[in-house]
Amino acid sequence: MALTVLMFLAASYTAQTQSEMRRVNVPYFDDISWAEAAVFWFGRVDLPDGTPGRNYADVRVAYTATELALFVNVVDYYLWYNRDNPQAGDLTEYDAVAVYLDTAHDKAATPQADDYLFISGLCLYGCGDGTLYRQEGRGDGSGWDMTWTANWSDGTWASWEGNPAYNNNENTFDYGWWSYLHIPWSALGMSGPPPQGTTWGLGVILYDRDDRPPAGAVTPQTWPENLDATRPNTWGEMRFGLPTYSPPAAIREGTTVIRRGLGAGDVEDAWVGGGGTCGGGHKGNPDQDNYGDDGNLFVANQSLIADFPCFSKSLLKFDLSEVPTGKVIISATLTLHHWGNADPTEAQPSLIWLMTVDDNWQEGTLTWNNAPPVRQNLTATWVNPLAAFPGWPGIRYDWDATQAVAEAYADGRPLSIALYTADTNSHSSKYFKSSETGDWNAVARPTLTVVWGSPLATVSKSVFPVSPQSGNAITYTITLLGNGQPLTLTDSLPTQVSAPVGLDATAGTPSYDAGRHLLTWHGTPGVAQAITITLSVTVPVSGPLAVANTAVLTAADGHTSTAGATFIVDAYQVCLPIVAHR
Repeated sequence: MALTVLMFLAASYTAQTQSEMRRVNVPYFDDISWAEAAVFWFGRVDLPDGTPGRNYADVRVAYTATELALFVNVVDYYLWYNRDNPQAGDLTEYDAVAVYLDTAHDKAATPQADDYLFISGLCLYGCGDGTLYRQEGRGDGSGWDMTWTANWSDGTWASWEGNPAYNNNENTFDYGWWSYLHIPWSALGMSGPPPQGTTWGLGVILYDRDDRPPAGAVTPQTWPENLDATRPNTWGEMRFGLPTYSPPAAIREGTTVIRRGLGAGDVEDAWVGGGGTCGGGHKGNPDQDNYGDDGNLFVANQSLIADFPCFSKSLLKFDLSEVPTGKVIISATLTLHHWGNADPTEAQPSLIWLMTVDDNWQEGTLTWNNAPPVRQNLTATWVNPLAAFPGWPGIRYDWDATQAVAEAYADGRPLSIALYTADTNSHSSKYFKSSETGDWNAVARPTLTVVWGSPLATVSKSVFPVSPQSGNAITYTITLLGNGQPLTLTDSLPTQVSAPVGLDATAGTPSYDAGRHLLTWHGTPGVAQAITITLSVTVPVSGPLAVANTAVLTAADGHTSTAGATFIVDAYQVCLPIVAHR
């Protein structure tokens, strides 16, 4: 038996809605610099009243030619680990972190062979190379096969920071712990990293115990929020390489500058954490401390978890309603002014990420524990330390916010972003002015500059079937995308086809000039309004013969868009055998 094959190439994808988006875009390194890694957060910090039960984590992610690496830095005030016999126990019954990978990104309902699990448990002292505090598993179609093994020992370890003279396995106050997970590509059956732009599924679970067993088990914290370890279709995403964004072609028409006091839309901003005095964390109340009325914004992070009271992140929300509707976002720039930092004698440059976050927050109620999670990290800017106060308004720094604004504008919601850093250095805090700074320094307020314009009108064209026999009919389909201007379409039909029959358009006026064998259409579709024109013709010529022609769409401003279509008369057929696998 033979099968006659006609080949058509197509690509499709299912996009996550913005409300579901939890993605980390992971930079590549020859040698990992954790201060430049991608970073996201999840979880909540315990209250300062000494009641345990919640934990918070910063997760840094990077990759190289040989491995995928994660650095999970955990705020945990009560550290417990299986000191006596970890190999015989379940690491997830103690302080541990689990990383889930869906390497095919097929979002299966149950763990498949392309899904992997790596667990790193807390090991406080006397644990050798830490082998007993690592476990791994692989999907088997219905669950996790924990008998599967992989070599991922190099560089993977966990440690802790206590509060001398108290630490671990006691009901006393600690600071937290961390783990570096290094997963070689060979452990995943790969010879090297996936191509840039590849997307995998990613999930992280933070396990915790805050008292001696059988008491003290704490509900795990997860990223993303709805993660189910047995359902890869609930995990977040990890994209290899940083995103690049190219806005649609458009004619530049205007610029909207959004800053508090300019009247071009409202701005909300606030910082959470320790600020410039390291007053957050266990020194403050992460459920209540709010700094929405502060004249400053702060961004800081570091690897030493004992210094968590100094960590800071800033959130900003810009109302985009003053940007006219139906436009294309050509560019968008966030501008802040830097006026100071921690100890100038030791401060180092900081790479500060611009990240999109959910917009369900207000500056007057924002706290560390209710700050929304990251949707995705997009762009970053290096901010250099200041040796001395530079004078007002401070030093200007810009972030490219084009993709973030375009996505928010398309969804009809405000731009909601966070500024945070994966910095590992002490004294990393950077100080900026907020929207609450006085009118005397209004230029230093956070500013969003949005350049917008009208989309260019476009045309696309297809033909079916693509390989007709002589004497058969074919149908052309032409699709126009409007831009609010008058448009004219012309299409000189091939001499090898008949006059059209059944000429139809969903809007506008189509016509056919038999003397010139010319199809014409006129109309004024709205911005992004799609118009479909269909016509059928017969093919009286014999082949094999390739027949092509091009449609031209012209807008009132002179812009043109073209699209062609080709069919082959009496095309040769390729017959392939059908092979059955038994």
